[in-house]
Amino acid sequence: MRSIDIFIQREGVVDILVAAAAPLQTIADVLTGGDHPIALDDGLIVFIEDVAAPLDLDAVVEELLPLAVEEEALGPPLRLHVTHCRHVEVSVRYNGEDAHRRFPPSATVARVQHWAARRAFHLTPRDAAEHVLQLQGSTKRPDRDVHIGTLVEGKKWVVAFDLVPRKRVEG
Repeated sequence: MRSIDIFIQREGVVDILVAAAAPLQTIADVLTGGDHPIALDDGLIVFIEDVAAPLDLDAVVEELLPLAVEEEALGPPLRLHVTHCRHVEVSVRYNGEDAHRRFPPSATVARVQHWAARRAFHLTPRDAAEHVLQLQGSTKRPDRDVHIGTLVEGKKWVVAFDLVPRKRVEG
């Protein structure tokens, strides 16, 4: 029987856990098993990457995979986010203006960057591609596939970014 790779990101933890699951395992089985088990307390919520609605812990792994994945193909990994919050309040600052929006904690930095650049600040596709998100008050630029829920500190479900040029050429 083939196994399915599962990448798990968690609130406030930068490292990504990698698990392998049998197709008929439940999400609860995946989280509580393996080398780094996660305790299933009452407030635990699990999301699929970039999906706003939480998963039922009794959901079967195979049923969460895209239908286009062939029976024998490994396909892309299932990307999950484990947290205790339903929304992260995100603010992005650009050219002296601030934009605010709530995202699920499983939203990627790429999704937030796209919203900020294209929707909130109305940059052209070319200009948007030349900008990245940087955590306010730091020089840290999280990778595009990082879940914003991993960037929260403590029990504050807030993340603040600056939209900055990818690299500045001076001459």
